[in-house]
Amino acid sequence: MSSDAKRDNRLSVRLLWWLCRAVAVMPRVVQYRVLGGLIYVVLRYVLRYRRWLIVRQLTEAFPDKSSEQIAQICNRYYRTLAETVIGTMRLAGMGYDERRAVMQTTPPADVAEAVRGRNFVILTSHHHLWEFAQFVGLAFPHYVLCGYHPLKNRAWDDLYFRLRSNENCLPVPSNQLLRSFIKYKDEGFEGRPLIIGLIADQNSPPQGDVHWYDFLNHKTLFFEGGEHLATKYGMPVIYCGLERIEAGCYKAHLQLIYDGVSPIEKHEITERYVRALEEDIRRAPEYWMWSHRRWKFAPDPVTGAPVTVDYSRKSKPNK
Repeated sequence: MSSDAKRDNRLSVRLLWWLCRAVAVMPRVVQYRVLGGLIYVVLRYVLRYRRWLIVRQLTEAFPDKSSEQIAQICNRYYRTLAETVIGTMRLAGMGYDERRAVMQTTPPADVAEAVRGRNFVILTSHHHLWEFAQFVGLAFPHYVLCGYHPLKNRAWDDLYFRLRSNENCLPVPSNQLLRSFIKYKDEGFEGRPLIIGLIADQNSPPQGDVHWYDFLNHKTLFFEGGEHLATKYGMPVIYCGLERIEAGCYKAHLQLIYDGVSPIEKHEITERYVRALEEDIRRAPEYWMWSHRRWKFAPDPVTGAPVTVDYSRKSKPNK
């Protein structure tokens, strides 16, 4: 990157950061009812942001629902999207006490016992405000290494890194996560054991011998990095589902899906994650990130090999 490009990037990040700071210091009623309401109106009525994609994916995922029901979920989803924008911007002004307050977390007894003094993996998803999911780590005496996929736009990537970073969490690009974990896995981070936090419902590109999971009426690929880490290094795996209490406030539900000790079949940890996630989405579908292309690949009917799915506007949903 040239010196001029670096200067422009720093300026862009600074401007975006202060925009987020301005939103972060607003009263909650202004953040969510006024600004959030405006964002909702723009997304739903003005831009009709990716409505064709949202409706298509909802239709494919829930073939038993009527067109009216699909439209209702779609419209409620725009509320979720607006709250996600506001919540992400709030990160620029959140201190320790506020981070604890916005995420209610009481680890169940089996979870607390399984992870005591040990490194462990948390698998979460794009269901509810995933940017707040790292705050679950505050319920444990651990330090969070949070895996993420870098954005193509350098300024936005730098902004998100800054928003996600705090004294309890270090964002780490997914391709560097193993290296970071190995660096700290024995001694911990400043003596604290590690939580490996992964948003595990990302689109997984087909690599090697793929495994298809049944998920929301589709054959679906999932990243299995959390499972590989857990089985190789003997770490417990926790599923983290979120529940919306009110705008900007959530409750974490933690479920032990692997104790880090027992023998387990390949793909079983990911299978348990998929089943827990699907149950959460079916219970409250409007909180999942439907405006992203969720199913870019499907198995060939004959060979089972991954083939690219046509996601153009003119293509028809598979209902």
